[in-house]
Amino acid sequence: MSFLFDKRILLTSLIAASSVAQAQPEEGFTIAPSIGYYNMDNHRGVENDTALSLGLGYQFGNPWAVEFVYVNADSEASTGGSSVDADQFRFDGLYHLTERNQFTPYLAAGVGTTDLSPGSNNALINAGGGLKYALNDALSLRGDFRLIRDVEDHELDNLTTIGLHFVFGGNSTDALNAEEQDVTEAKIETVDTDSDGVKDANDLCLATPANVSVDATGCALDTDKDGVANHLDMCSNSSTGVKVDEKGCQVVLEKPKSVHLNVQFENDSVVINPEYYAQIEEVANFLTEYPNTNATIEGHTDDRGSASYNQAISEKRAQAIVDVLVNSFGISADRLNAVGYGEEQPLLNNDTEANRSINRRVTAVISSDEG
Repeated sequence: MSFLFDKRILLTSLIAASSVAQAQPEEGFTIAPSIGYYNMDNHRGVENDTALSLGLGYQFGNPWAVEFVYVNADSEASTGGSSVDADQFRFDGLYHLTERNQFTPYLAAGVGTTDLSPGSNNALINAGGGLKYALNDALSLRGDFRLIRDVEDHELDNLTTIGLHFVFGGNSTDALNAEEQDVTEAKIETVDTDSDGVKDANDLCLATPANVSVDATGCALDTDKDGVANHLDMCSNSSTGVKVDEKGCQVVLEKPKSVHLNVQFENDSVVINPEYYAQIEEVANFLTEYPNTNATIEGHTDDRGSASYNQAISEKRAQAIVDVLVNSFGISADRLNAVGYGEEQPLLNNDTEANRSINRRVTAVISSDEG
């Protein structure tokens, strides 16, 4: 069997390792005593025999491990029966694959020397793999198979072993962290930090002041849903949608607000296209936030057509806006007034089409009814 074939075996093993999901074995130093059977290449002239091995290594906190292995496979020559001392020293790398039902397969490869005395002391490479069965976190049963290539004499041996695999002295940070997390979670299940009657595990507001009424999530009650908790709300009966200050009291509009509505009408029409309802809804929302306000809807035209016609159409268009506010958005008609100004209040000279378009407008002027 050629040296090239052995290299292919090693390369294939490494490729397979990189394509399989990784395991995360227990980290720490390792000891692996084992017993097995050493099958010598026929060309060696040495009988196959029992082998004893001992591996010392380190398992990293990932799929990789390293191991220094001593193998003793003393035997005798095939002819003559003379004793042969067989000692092998290897430095191997191990790559662990997916763990399933306590079984963890691994691939392995390494280098070393084989000392057959009297005879030779030659360099070797090896490749193979094995299987571990976890008895607990620190102890596993381990089976291993290796192809062992003598680099100088080109003999190919194989070694099959079974034994134990111990892990000790590793970094137990993960275990400690998991334990601490379990303790923390257990505390959360029973602790009520802010003494509001809701355990921390279910409490979305862990810093609720003492003696404050809370809901099932541990957050302070807000009966009128104005965004201000009851214990801070000095006006606890605010209407839905009303704008309030930090004390939960209604905010009063201090000066009139003018809102330009870019509502376009067809020629000689007072029908409002539904695409403009979103603008009108903004006026409705503002009136809801400030319930102590009224709105005057002003209609304006350009100077084309007679003044009397422009006056009439501007009034009708303003009233159309009022009707939408009442019928579609629930604003009381008592708070609304429609006024038409016709062509009397242009913003710009009616000397270009662009200027006339700007002069054709509807404006909502909102002011407080207090004062």
